[in-house]
Amino acid sequence: MKRTIRTIALALALALLAGCSLPASSQPAPTAEPAPTAEPTPEPTPTPAVTTNPLTGETTGQDYTNQRPVAVTLRTADGATPYWGLSAADLVIEGVSEGYDPMMVAVFARAADLTKVGPVGPARDLGLQFVLPLNAVPVHIGKNIYASNLLNLLTHQDVDGLHTGTAAFQFDADRYASGYREENCWYTTADLVNAGLALYEKDAAGANMTMFHFAPRQAPETKNAAEVTIAFSVYNQEQLFYNSDTGLYEKNDPDGSGTTDADNGQRVSFKNLLILYASSGIKDDGYTRQYDLSGGTGLYITDGGWQEIRWTKGDATAPLALTTTEGATLEVNPGKTFLAIYGGFYGQSLTVAASDGTVQTLPERMPLLDSAVSDEAAAAAQAVQDAENAVLAALAEQADAEQAVTDAAATEDAADDTAAAERKAAADQGRLRGAYRHPLRPARPHRGPGRRGDAGRISPALHKRQKPLRSISQRLFAVFCPGLCGKARLTGPGSRGRGRAPRPDSPAAPRRRLRPGGPASTWRCPAAGCSRSPGRSSSLPAGAGAAHGGPSCSGSPRRGSRRRLRGSDS
Repeated sequence: MKRTIRTIALALALALLAGCSLPASSQPAPTAEPAPTAEPTPEPTPTPAVTTNPLTGETTGQDYTNQRPVAVTLRTADGATPYWGLSAADLVIEGVSEGYDPMMVAVFARAADLTKVGPVGPARDLGLQFVLPLNAVPVHIGKNIYASNLLNLLTHQDVDGLHTGTAAFQFDADRYASGYREENCWYTTADLVNAGLALYEKDAAGANMTMFHFAPRQAPETKNAAEVTIAFSVYNQEQLFYNSDTGLYEKNDPDGSGTTDADNGQRVSFKNLLILYASSGIKDDGYTRQYDLSGGTGLYITDGGWQEIRWTKGDATAPLALTTTEGATLEVNPGKTFLAIYGGFYGQSLTVAASDGTVQTLPERMPLLDSAVSDEAAAAAQAVQDAENAVLAALAEQADAEQAVTDAAATEDAADDTAAAERKAAADQGRLRGAYRHPLRPARPHRGPGRRGDAGRISPALHKRQKPLRSISQRLFAVFCPGLCGKARLTGPGSRGRGRAPRPDSPAAPRRRLRPGGPASTWRCPAAGCSRSPGRSSSLPAGAGAAHGGPSCSGSPRRGSRRRLRGSDS
């Protein structure tokens, strides 16, 4: 038994020794795990460049990707024309905000399209409400209290010459030397706009959007809109004529001459005309126009024809939406657009004529708001204003006649003396007749309180320290006859007619031109660096601005500051 156990144990030991002595080649090789294969990193798909202009619908080959529009407010009073850069604007917006002259905003799809644009004027909330939904950069020199409040409410950064000074605007000394008033000599460019934005650590990059639904349209069979006349007031009207050769509407200045671009000499023309009817009234200051921009009717004019449309908008951030009378989205021809806001109040009119001269029957105006002045009251106020104008014209004629007498006395020709005396006698009679016709005051020109600004306008500085005009009579005289209500002041030397300085090309312009920076100047320092502006230096920088009474203060604007200077016109 013991031998059997030993035999089994020996066999087991030999087996174990045999297993340990197996050659390495006979042992199973360990299985190696495969190394992970690195996946190739996909290359990012490049975003295609946007080459279609969002404001015209035209493919230009330029890159509009991440480019914000730029909206430059232009001056429109007498002596402002010719404009710089208006022919290059993709969209022009015009409508009356104050007084007789409409405000005008030239909108460019991107900052790079600005070569030289001006003369730059003050912003108004009417124009801002159409360009802010486009994410545009507002560019202007000054603004009224409503525009300032709107930008502050929306925390939307603008480029204002009252804050940026010569960093964003330059003075055209050649235009000034040729007889233009200084406020009509300021302009901006793409580089200047970018420099102004840089003061606030911002740039012109950002999202943009289109304003219209662009699509090619079939030309109308009848040319029932060959001539379009928009009277924004009794003193200011725009005329546009259809050119069948180019398919564009060519714009005329209020004096009837063709509107040409002072920068390149091109005629200002548009593919599309949009006239938006809006209910209108007066804001609580008794002077600024109020519009109901929630919606209304209107006209769309293109290719020599017109059609009635509907439009809606809403608040200041809501985009404009256009439809046909049936409710379908309005298709707008690709091209530049002129957009007018038409309130239909007293002094405004709209005329559309066919190629054969036939005047078209247009939709009725929108009803006036409760705050509006009635047509009857406005007509009475206009009659008073006309009498005021007659007196001013008579006084100017009398002054010229007296000068003629003085000049004739220096000559040896008796005939000159006789002719000058007869002219003075006629001028004296005209002055007396004008004074007799005037129902409210003697012949001496009224000199009310306030700064010297554009005649026929209330100085915006008065809005801060005087109570709003509440009564109907106050509103009536402030809107249609501001020179009589004690809230405005006539212009200094050179006031004629309705109180405006003579046009630069008139014979009277050289001797009546307002002195830059002098007591008769209609414009003061459009800069943030004045002594009245806290946190700014009042030193004068070198350059044309300081020499010509323009942005003559230095210093960087405080971020987000939009404080209006009391001493500035807006």
